[in-house]
Formats: sequence, C-alpha cells, structure tokens
Amino acid sequence: MLIRAFRPEDTAAVYQLFYSTVHSVNLQHYTPEEVEAWVPSHPPDLQQWQERFLRQHTLLAEIDGQLAGFANLEADGHNIDMVYTHKDFQGQGVATKLVELLEQQVLKNGGNTIELAASITARPFFEKRGYKLIRENEVLRFGVVLRNFIMEKQVQ
Repeated sequence: MLIRAFRPEDTAAVYQLFYSTVHSVNLQHYTPEEVEAWVPSHPPDLQQWQERFLRQHTLLAEIDGQLAGFANLEADGHNIDMVYTHKDFQGQGVATKLVELLEQQVLKNGGNTIELAASITARPFFEKRGYKLIRENEVLRFGVVLRNFIMEKQVQ
C-alpha cells in the first residue's frame, strides 16, 4: 500500500471514490433517498472539491496503482473530516493506515483530541480505534435528515 499526499490531478478520482463508496457501501445503513441527499448524482463542482482537498491535509492510499481510499483533516488540522475506502478494498487495512497517519499529524499539529462525525457504517470502525461517542447527530441535506455520530479520541 502506497500512501501519498493529494495532488490537484487526483480530484476527479477522489470524488468518484467518495461518490461510489457512499452509493454502495453506505446503502447497508442508509436508504437510497438518504444516500442521494448525502452525495447527489448531479455533477459536482470539482473545482470546489479540489480547493477543499488542498486546504486540508488529504492523504490517498493506492494499492497496485489503484486508488483504494482517502482521508483528510479539516483545515484546523485537529479534526478528521473524511475517511473513505473503495468498495473493493474494504477490510484490507486502508482506513486503519490512513487514520493512524492522520492521528500522528494531529499530534504534530499540537493537538491531542480528535473529533469527527462518523456515519452509521463507520461508527464500529472508529469505536475499535478507541473513539468514544459524544452524541448522536442529525444533518439536514436537501430536505433529508441524515443520522451520524459525533465521536472523539485522545491521542498521544
């Protein structure tokens, strides 16, 4: 597994991984209506996504030259924004490695507490990594309420 920093030319592939993961893996726990509200099928503004990924500390994982996952810290450098693994690479340690590296980066940035919003699908993964539930959360997107969980972890 190769881990590397996001580059502008990665934008379309990273967005496609995000879209396809939510529209396949997250269907285990969310309805098609919820998934569509989370990541709509209409074409994204890739320039906005590129700016977001560049503003944040964004890491990509590749296996045999294929994009297997990505993760990033919010612009504050202390909280995890996104962690997604391609549907064909689930359970192969991709998210684990990416999150370990983000946790190390938070420490380098002078932080010791990481907060994130985990989906129903991702919650067990983060609990296994020592993240504790703070509260259940609801997000309104395009008129649809999505449930997730605010979690945090002390890192050292």
